[in-house]
Amino acid sequence: MKKIQKFEYLINRIALRYGVHTVSPDFLTLLICAFSHGRMEDKYLDTIRKYEKPEAYLISEALAALVIEMTGDGTGLVDVLGDYFQQHLSFGKNGQFFTPQPICDMMARMQNATQPTKRIADPACSSGRMLMAMAKVNRFSTFYGADVDPNCAKMAVINLCLNGMFGEIAWMNSLTNDFYAAWEIFPTVKGVPCIRQISEKESYIHLKFPEKK
Repeated sequence: MKKIQKFEYLINRIALRYGVHTVSPDFLTLLICAFSHGRMEDKYLDTIRKYEKPEAYLISEALAALVIEMTGDGTGLVDVLGDYFQQHLSFGKNGQFFTPQPICDMMARMQNATQPTKRIADPACSSGRMLMAMAKVNRFSTFYGADVDPNCAKMAVINLCLNGMFGEIAWMNSLTNDFYAAWEIFPTVKGVPCIRQISEKESYIHLKFPEKK
């Protein structure tokens, strides 16, 4: 059994009882909480307590299967979450057809940057696959993304974190500048990626307008 099939199987197995539209968002939330290194323990407990112990073990197995599949051929940067989202949740609803990874990779190579880019941003990042494609060209840039869909924003956060990419992902409307939430992905002292939820004022990519007098 291929690992992508195992990840899909495990999530769908839990979803038999709760529904995929409940399990998938909860899985994303649990991962963000887990990689916040204790900063979101209350949120983690509130989310996991609805599941029985055997189901919690399946969630842990799903994380392991996800990490293994994301490594791909050993280079990483494989968007397993985005593929699952399209196949089981969005079905193209609201135009949510993500750009195929080979196209993202081609667009990244077409940039032909002669100097490493310090910052890379995608105002409609979906699951972050364009940012991951750019990481193949500029691995040590700081990455910024935003998406109006909270599940997409959370997938991008996790994709950055598990691939050792640092920066910020915001759940916001890039057209209207309406801000809902954001997460910073940063290295700890030992270089391990960590996630921290940040406020609107702390957000780097949210536009700051002077208050009207």
